[in-house]
This record gives sequence, C-alpha cells and structure tokens, in this order.
Amino acid sequence: MIARFIPALLRPGWPDESRRVVQEPVFRRALAATPPSGRLLNAGCGEGLYSRFLESYAGIDEILDMDLELPRIASLHSDRRHRDIAGSLTEIPLEDASLDWILCTEVIEHVAEDGAAALEMGRVLKPGGFALVSVPTPPAPHDPAHVREGYTLAQLSELLAGGGLEVVWHEYCFHLQMRWLVNLWRFQHERLGRAQRSLMPRLAVLAFGHLDRVLRIGKPWDLVVLARRA
Repeated sequence: MIARFIPALLRPGWPDESRRVVQEPVFRRALAATPPSGRLLNAGCGEGLYSRFLESYAGIDEILDMDLELPRIASLHSDRRHRDIAGSLTEIPLEDASLDWILCTEVIEHVAEDGAAALEMGRVLKPGGFALVSVPTPPAPHDPAHVREGYTLAQLSELLAGGGLEVVWHEYCFHLQMRWLVNLWRFQHERLGRAQRSLMPRLAVLAFGHLDRVLRIGKPWDLVVLARRA
C-alpha cells in the first residue's frame, strides 16, 4: 500500500507544494465564518495551486482563473466552473462590481503599481464582497522577482483601504522551516539555473511544510488577510 506512493514522494518537489500545506489551513480558518460563494476571481492563478481548494466550496458558481498569459486550468480540470482569462491585477478585464470574491495569494508583491492593483480589486468587487489576500511580511527571504520585500499589516491595510477594502481578519504564517526551504531552493536554483530540475524530492519539500505548521519557530514572514468591500 505504501509502496504505491513512493515514486510520487521521490519525484522532484517544488516550494509551492509546501506553501499549500501551510497556507490552506489558514485560508480555511479565514473563510470559516463566511464561505466563498457566487463569482470568484483567482487573481494571479499561475498553474492552479489553489484550484482544488476553491473547488471544495460548493457555493462558488464560477471560478475565473486569471494570469498575465492565458492559463490552461479550465481544460485541465473536470470541474466546469473554471474559466480562463488573461489579465493583469492593474487592468482586470471585468466589469465594475461583477465579483463576489477575489483570491489573490502571493501576487501584490510582484506588482510595481500596487495602488492601482488595490483600486482594481475594489472596482470589480461588489459592495459587501470579499478579497482573501496573502503577501510576504518583513523580514521575508529575498526574492529577486519581488518589487518589494512585503507588507506589514498596517501597510497592507492602508493599501487595500485605497481600493475601498477593509481588513476584517488576519493571521501570520511561514516560520523557520519555510525560510530554510526557500533559502535551500534559492541556493540550488541559482547554482543550477532556471532550466534545470529540482534536486529536492517531494517528500523533503512536504516535510518542511508540515513541520512549519506544527513548529512555529521564529518570526513569521507571510501575512494572510480577509478584506471586505465597503
């Protein structure tokens, strides 16, 4: 029985797999009182890290998966609620007040015009709609793809307020073990180059995530907020 899982655990692992292990329980706590429903935008969806998570909420009628290049999530998932769209967080190709929810996880720190992103999120959300947002918070590990280190709770609250969003819940995550994982990943990534495969087995990557959930050692470096559109 166990042997059937060994090949999957020994294949190359990626930090996002560990990120999901840590963040998904936090997201569920954020949404416990108000489960998402209606029309939801997965802003900066990437390859669909949280697609299954979103599919678990029966109240969601439509999941709009948006990234800079047109994603392929709808064609890869049997759940017919997915629809792929190309767009930027600073130019969301949707009508005003057309969304009930937004999921925006680890995206805003990549956006130079973050104020414009907040305005766009506020524009497309209906009054009373919600945005679940996660960002790094200082002191976060260095990432050359980020235009800023991250946000404190006060900074993120102020940013979202510019778009008419009020933070109503927050929680921190990512501690020492996730920091180690990201630093190890960065080390091998820089030594091998972007075209090379990961040297870290999936088992090790997942272990870092599960340990981080249990052993909350050191200052957290990621922030999750739930914000409501006025």
